[in-house]
Amino acid sequence: MFTSLLLCTHGTAGAQYAEHLVFADLCVKNPDLNVSVLTIIDQDWQNMTGDDWLNSSKTHTKFLDHVEQQMQEENEEDWQRIKATYPAAEKAQFIGVVGKIEQTIAQIAAKNSNDLIVIGPYRESRRLFNLKMEKGLRSRIKPATLHPLLPCPLLIAPVCSITG
Repeated sequence: MFTSLLLCTHGTAGAQYAEHLVFADLCVKNPDLNVSVLTIIDQDWQNMTGDDWLNSSKTHTKFLDHVEQQMQEENEEDWQRIKATYPAAEKAQFIGVVGKIEQTIAQIAAKNSNDLIVIGPYRESRRLFNLKMEKGLRSRIKPATLHPLLPCPLLIAPVCSITG
């Protein structure tokens, strides 16, 4: 049925449902499935402001480069968690990109000729009223922006019990 799949994850509990669906279910049923794991750092983080007026453009650029490197290191740690949890993930290609979320998903899926995109279910953000931070990036997909761009079907993973 499907031969090439794009799994979009950013480490949150919702995204982990998608990881579980792909690696504990779909890859087990179809061991020849080609999986690309995509983590997108929303480019809007680069518009951070604060005391920027005190910094030179060189200092600001150096800081942005540092933050981007830090986020990529966190992505790589998350990818190691995925590989440690799911043996099938060892064969996957891991991709980290800074960009607009919806456009990047569509572009990578088209570039890789993926025939299915898998994302996690929508979950309420608990960060606003909770001092305990959730793991993962906070960015959200805007369905009205994503759907017209899709080059292939989109599967939203159900909420499930993850054991492993």
